[in-house]
Amino acid sequence: MRKVLDFILVLFSLAVAVFVYSNFNMEGILWNGNKPDAVSSQEMEKNPGTVYTGKPAGDGVPQVKTQEEWNEVLNDVDYVTITPKKIYKTNVYSLAEWADYFQRRRNGSVGRKKATVKETPLDISQDYTPYYIIELEDGSHILAQINRCLAKNIAKGKETPLPVGRKQGFSQGAKSLLAPVCEEYQAPADYVFYAIDNEWQEKHSFEILIGKTVVAVIVFFVLAVVLELIADRIWPSRKRRDSE
Repeated sequence: MRKVLDFILVLFSLAVAVFVYSNFNMEGILWNGNKPDAVSSQEMEKNPGTVYTGKPAGDGVPQVKTQEEWNEVLNDVDYVTITPKKIYKTNVYSLAEWADYFQRRRNGSVGRKKATVKETPLDISQDYTPYYIIELEDGSHILAQINRCLAKNIAKGKETPLPVGRKQGFSQGAKSLLAPVCEEYQAPADYVFYAIDNEWQEKHSFEILIGKTVVAVIVFFVLAVVLELIADRIWPSRKRRDSE
Protein backbone atom coordinates (compact mmCIF):
# COMPACT_ATOMS: atom_id res chain seq x y z
CA MET A 1 0.00 0.00 0.00
CA ARG A 2 2.91 2.37 0.70
CA LYS A 3 4.05 2.06 -2.92
CA VAL A 4 0.56 3.01 -4.10
CA LEU A 5 0.63 6.05 -1.80
CA ASP A 6 4.05 7.06 -3.13
CA PHE A 7 2.75 6.79 -6.69
CA ILE A 8 -0.28 8.94 -5.85
CA LEU A 9 1.93 11.58 -4.23
CA VAL A 10 4.17 11.73 -7.30
CA LEU A 11 1.15 12.09 -9.59
CA PHE A 12 -0.25 14.83 -7.36
CA SER A 13 3.09 16.67 -7.37
CA LEU A 14 3.25 16.36 -11.15
CA ALA A 15 -0.29 17.74 -11.53
CA VAL A 16 0.58 20.73 -9.34
CA ALA A 17 3.77 21.30 -11.37
CA VAL A 18 1.79 21.31 -14.62
CA PHE A 19 -0.66 23.80 -13.09
CA VAL A 20 2.23 26.04 -12.00
CA TYR A 21 3.83 25.79 -15.45
CA SER A 22 0.57 26.80 -17.10
CA ASN A 23 -0.06 29.76 -14.78
CA PHE A 24 3.40 31.09 -13.94
CA ASN A 25 3.63 34.55 -15.52
CA MET A 26 7.15 34.36 -16.97
CA GLU A 27 5.97 36.33 -19.99
CA GLY A 28 4.86 39.16 -17.72
CA ILE A 29 8.29 39.31 -16.03
CA LEU A 30 10.03 39.57 -19.40
CA TRP A 31 7.44 41.97 -20.85
CA ASN A 32 7.75 44.38 -17.93
CA GLY A 33 11.54 44.26 -18.15
CA ASN A 34 11.85 44.38 -21.94
CA LYS A 35 8.74 46.22 -23.06
CA PRO A 36 9.03 47.90 -26.50
CA ASP A 37 8.76 51.69 -26.68
CA ALA A 38 5.27 53.12 -27.12
CA VAL A 39 4.34 54.37 -30.59
CA SER A 40 2.12 57.36 -31.37
CA SER A 41 -0.28 57.80 -34.27
CA GLN A 42 2.04 60.51 -35.63
CA GLU A 43 4.98 58.11 -35.71
CA MET A 44 2.91 55.46 -37.50
CA GLU A 45 1.77 58.01 -40.11
CA LYS A 46 5.39 58.98 -40.82
CA ASN A 47 6.45 55.34 -41.33
CA PRO A 48 3.53 53.59 -43.06
CA GLY A 49 5.64 50.58 -44.10
CA THR A 50 6.70 49.69 -40.56
CA VAL A 51 4.83 46.99 -38.61
CA TYR A 52 3.69 48.32 -35.23
CA THR A 53 1.39 45.48 -34.14
CA GLY A 54 1.96 44.61 -30.49
CA LYS A 55 3.80 47.81 -29.57
CA PRO A 56 2.45 49.77 -26.57
CA ALA A 57 -0.02 52.41 -27.73
CA GLY A 58 1.10 56.03 -27.40
CA ASP A 59 -0.56 59.38 -28.07
CA GLY A 60 -3.25 59.63 -30.70
CA VAL A 61 -3.85 55.91 -31.34
CA PRO A 62 -7.63 55.48 -31.89
CA GLN A 63 -9.42 53.74 -29.02
CA VAL A 64 -12.18 51.25 -29.90
CA LYS A 65 -14.91 51.40 -27.26
CA THR A 66 -17.97 49.95 -28.99
CA GLN A 67 -18.77 47.15 -31.38
CA GLU A 68 -19.99 49.77 -33.85
CA GLU A 69 -16.53 51.39 -33.83
CA TRP A 70 -14.98 47.95 -34.24
CA ASN A 71 -17.12 47.29 -37.32
CA GLU A 72 -15.81 50.52 -38.86
CA VAL A 73 -12.14 49.54 -38.44
CA LEU A 74 -10.56 48.59 -41.78
CA ASN A 75 -9.05 45.12 -41.56
CA ASP A 76 -5.27 44.89 -42.05
CA VAL A 77 -5.14 48.69 -42.44
CA ASP A 78 -6.10 50.63 -39.31
CA TYR A 79 -4.08 50.51 -36.10
CA VAL A 80 -6.22 50.80 -32.97
CA THR A 81 -6.07 50.02 -29.27
CA ILE A 82 -8.61 48.79 -26.73
CA THR A 83 -8.95 48.88 -22.93
CA PRO A 84 -11.11 45.82 -22.17
CA LYS A 85 -13.52 45.70 -19.25
CA LYS A 86 -13.35 41.90 -18.96
CA ILE A 87 -11.76 38.93 -20.68
CA TYR A 88 -12.78 35.29 -21.17
CA LYS A 89 -10.77 32.25 -22.22
CA THR A 90 -12.02 30.31 -25.23
CA ASN A 91 -9.61 27.32 -24.92
CA VAL A 92 -8.98 27.68 -28.67
CA TYR A 93 -5.44 28.29 -29.96
CA SER A 94 -3.82 28.90 -33.32
CA LEU A 95 -0.25 28.06 -34.28
CA ALA A 96 1.83 31.16 -33.62
CA GLU A 97 3.06 33.12 -36.62
CA TRP A 98 6.65 32.83 -35.36
CA ALA A 99 6.48 29.08 -34.62
CA ASP A 100 7.92 26.31 -36.76
CA TYR A 101 5.14 24.63 -38.74
CA PHE A 102 6.82 21.24 -38.36
CA GLN A 103 7.95 19.24 -35.36
CA ARG A 104 11.71 18.80 -35.13
CA ARG A 105 13.36 15.53 -34.19
CA ARG A 106 16.45 15.40 -31.96
CA ASN A 107 18.72 15.05 -35.00
CA GLY A 108 17.24 18.22 -36.50
CA SER A 109 15.22 16.50 -39.23
CA VAL A 110 11.68 17.59 -40.04
CA GLY A 111 8.86 15.61 -38.45
CA ARG A 112 5.13 15.77 -38.96
CA LYS A 113 3.29 19.04 -39.49
CA LYS A 114 1.82 20.69 -36.40
CA ALA A 115 -1.90 21.34 -36.11
CA THR A 116 -2.69 24.90 -37.16
CA VAL A 117 -5.50 25.17 -34.61
CA LYS A 118 -6.42 23.23 -31.47
CA GLU A 119 -8.79 23.27 -28.52
CA THR A 120 -7.55 22.43 -25.02
CA PRO A 121 -8.17 23.62 -21.44
CA LEU A 122 -4.42 23.54 -20.68
CA ASP A 123 -2.34 26.49 -21.87
CA ILE A 124 1.08 24.85 -21.94
CA SER A 125 2.52 25.30 -25.45
CA GLN A 126 4.41 28.46 -26.37
CA ASP A 127 3.97 27.56 -30.05
CA TYR A 128 0.27 28.43 -29.88
CA THR A 129 -1.46 31.75 -29.23
CA PRO A 130 -4.82 31.76 -27.41
CA TYR A 131 -8.02 33.37 -28.61
CA TYR A 132 -9.86 35.45 -26.04
CA ILE A 133 -13.26 37.10 -25.87
CA ILE A 134 -12.84 40.68 -24.62
CA GLU A 135 -15.59 42.97 -23.43
CA LEU A 136 -15.61 46.52 -24.81
CA GLU A 137 -16.66 49.64 -22.93
CA ASP A 138 -20.26 49.40 -24.20
CA GLY A 139 -20.61 45.82 -22.93
CA SER A 140 -20.29 44.18 -26.36
CA HIS A 141 -17.68 41.54 -27.14
CA ILE A 142 -15.08 40.78 -29.82
CA LEU A 143 -12.38 38.17 -30.41
CA ALA A 144 -8.78 39.04 -29.59
CA GLN A 145 -5.29 37.56 -29.57
CA ILE A 146 -3.05 39.35 -27.08
CA ASN A 147 -0.11 38.67 -24.77
CA ARG A 148 -0.93 36.16 -22.05
CA CYS A 149 0.48 38.47 -19.37
CA LEU A 150 -1.93 41.24 -20.37
CA ALA A 151 -4.83 38.79 -20.35
CA LYS A 152 -3.90 37.78 -16.78
CA ASN A 153 -3.96 41.44 -15.70
CA ILE A 154 -7.40 42.00 -17.23
CA ALA A 155 -8.72 38.81 -15.61
CA LYS A 156 -7.56 40.19 -12.24
CA GLY A 157 -9.66 43.32 -12.81
CA LYS A 158 -6.74 45.64 -13.61
CA GLU A 159 -7.33 48.41 -16.14
CA THR A 160 -5.02 47.32 -18.95
CA PRO A 161 -4.69 49.27 -22.21
CA LEU A 162 -3.81 46.81 -24.95
CA PRO A 163 -0.95 47.32 -27.39
CA VAL A 164 -1.53 48.60 -30.91
CA GLY A 165 -3.40 46.01 -32.95
CA ARG A 166 -5.19 45.36 -36.20
CA LYS A 167 -8.39 43.70 -37.32
CA GLN A 168 -7.39 40.43 -39.01
CA GLY A 169 -9.05 37.44 -40.61
CA PHE A 170 -8.28 33.94 -39.33
CA SER A 171 -8.63 30.32 -40.38
CA GLN A 172 -11.87 28.50 -40.98
CA GLY A 173 -10.74 25.78 -38.59
CA ALA A 174 -10.48 28.30 -35.75
CA LYS A 175 -13.82 29.84 -36.72
CA SER A 176 -15.51 26.45 -36.42
CA LEU A 177 -14.10 25.85 -32.93
CA LEU A 178 -14.90 29.41 -31.83
CA ALA A 179 -18.45 29.45 -33.21
CA PRO A 180 -20.16 28.32 -29.95
CA VAL A 181 -18.38 30.84 -27.71
CA CYS A 182 -18.86 33.64 -30.25
CA GLU A 183 -22.57 32.86 -30.31
CA GLU A 184 -22.69 32.82 -26.51
CA TYR A 185 -21.13 36.30 -26.24
CA GLN A 186 -22.62 37.67 -29.46
CA ALA A 187 -19.10 38.38 -30.74
CA PRO A 188 -18.45 38.80 -34.49
CA ALA A 189 -16.68 35.67 -35.75
CA ASP A 190 -15.22 37.09 -38.97
CA TYR A 191 -12.24 38.98 -37.56
CA VAL A 192 -9.95 39.03 -34.54
CA PHE A 193 -8.19 41.94 -32.84
CA TYR A 194 -4.53 40.88 -33.18
CA ALA A 195 -2.20 42.81 -30.86
CA ILE A 196 0.84 40.52 -30.48
CA ASP A 197 4.36 41.66 -31.31
CA ASN A 198 5.53 38.61 -33.26
CA GLU A 199 9.15 39.75 -33.27
CA TRP A 200 9.19 40.19 -29.48
CA GLN A 201 7.50 36.84 -28.92
CA GLU A 202 9.91 34.98 -31.20
CA LYS A 203 12.88 36.60 -29.45
CA HIS A 204 11.68 35.74 -25.94
CA SER A 205 9.73 32.50 -26.47
CA PHE A 206 12.66 30.28 -25.44
CA GLU A 207 13.28 32.35 -22.28
CA ILE A 208 9.60 32.04 -21.40
CA LEU A 209 9.74 28.27 -21.91
CA ILE A 210 12.89 27.82 -19.82
CA GLY A 211 11.66 30.08 -17.01
CA LYS A 212 8.31 28.30 -16.71
CA THR A 213 9.99 24.88 -16.89
CA VAL A 214 12.56 25.66 -14.18
CA VAL A 215 9.88 26.94 -11.78
CA ALA A 216 7.63 23.93 -12.46
CA VAL A 217 10.49 21.44 -11.92
CA ILE A 218 11.47 23.10 -8.64
CA VAL A 219 7.86 23.00 -7.44
CA PHE A 220 7.58 19.33 -8.42
CA PHE A 221 10.68 18.18 -6.53
CA VAL A 222 10.09 20.34 -3.45
CA LEU A 223 6.45 19.28 -3.16
CA ALA A 224 7.25 15.61 -3.80
CA VAL A 225 9.94 15.58 -1.11
CA VAL A 226 7.75 17.39 1.45
CA LEU A 227 4.80 15.07 0.82
CA GLU A 228 7.05 12.01 1.08
CA LEU A 229 8.43 13.21 4.42
CA ILE A 230 4.91 13.79 5.74
CA ALA A 231 3.74 10.41 4.47
CA ASP A 232 6.74 8.68 6.03
CA ARG A 233 5.88 10.10 9.44
CA ILE A 234 2.23 9.07 9.19
CA TRP A 235 2.83 5.75 7.43
CA PRO A 236 6.47 4.66 7.77
CA SER A 237 7.97 2.59 4.99
CA ARG A 238 8.96 -1.05 5.68
CA LYS A 239 12.64 -0.13 5.56
CA ARG A 240 12.16 2.49 8.27
CA ARG A 241 10.03 0.18 10.41
CA ASP A 242 12.68 -2.55 10.19
CA SER A 243 15.44 -0.14 11.20
CA GLU A 244 13.47 0.93 14.24
